[in-house]
Amino acid sequence: MLWLIVGILIGALVMFMANNRHVKLDWLEWVLVVAGVVFVLLALANYSGSMTEREPLAATVLLASFGLPGLILFAIAGVRVWRKRSQQSPVLAEKS
Repeated sequence: MLWLIVGILIGALVMFMANNRHVKLDWLEWVLVVAGVVFVLLALANYSGSMTEREPLAATVLLASFGLPGLILFAIAGVRVWRKRSQQSPVLAEKS
């Protein structure tokens, strides 16, 4: 049931990002976001699996080794979108 809810939330987020006219993503940002989602989901699945097997050290290591790269990929994509949007803002203001 948890994975169904997570899938619905991810699908809603993708639809929001695809239809939002204020946030336009290039192909590289889409790749970074998808890779980040895969890494974070893999980290959560490994963490929950390792905790059910009562291996807290393995759970922590797997969460750090897959979760941090996923968050870094999200941050890279976010910074790219933010910089692209901030560079376009003065240009749009001058045209008005």
